Amino acid sequence: MASLAESYPALLAALADHYGQPQLAPERRSAFEAVLAAALARPADPARAEAALEALDHSGLLEPRKLASIEPSELLDSLRDTGLSLSARSATLLVRLARWYSKAFGNEDLAHDPAARKLTGRREELAAINGVGLATADAILLAMGQPVYPLDRGTYRILVRHGWIDSATEYDQASELLSRQADGNREEIARLSTWLVQVGRQFCVPRSPKCQRCPLRCVLPDQGPLEPEV
Repeated sequence: MASLAESYPALLAALADHYGQPQLAPERRSAFEAVLAAALARPADPARAEAALEALDHSGLLEPRKLASIEPSELLDSLRDTGLSLSARSATLLVRLARWYSKAFGNEDLAHDPAARKLTGRREELAAINGVGLATADAILLAMGQPVYPLDRGTYRILVRHGWIDSATEYDQASELLSRQADGNREEIARLSTWLVQVGRQFCVPRSPKCQRCPLRCVLPDQGPLEPEV
């Protein structure tokens, strides 16, 4: 059975051939905007984050301390005035992230100085926020410039079914495995993540995976997919 390192060139080629080069998130005006965009991003609705950011900007709330100073109910009222309907859960998460960011960085604009972002230890802080978790924390750190892989459940299934990890592998081990394959290159990690999220949603579903139509069938084990317990 080929390892991920051995299969990686063929994996990249198959994904690029099937999907083409993905449209990555646009360059953000500030690190804070990147944080909120990463938290709001949903593969099935890529326009959602952009609409929310535009509404926040229109409401004058795209600054950490301003957003941190209000309650989620006030945020919902402000966004409703712009015509955007946001869930109470999302509004609560945005306010919590603004309070985290304000405490960690103040109102600093860190967008153009990655070395000054002081990200050491921030992953644990983010993951401790109710509604975040490790995958969202890593997505936020990736958006801020740290080369970490935000591992979703679909990608975990892909890794297990191809025999590249076993079903007992911890999140951090699997995430680090993918980051290493990308040589810690932030753009490659973002591109790979975008592709694998799509494979997980379209083909490597929890039950009855569609292996015969999957672009990664070329790197399946000879005996077929291994079944994960996820």
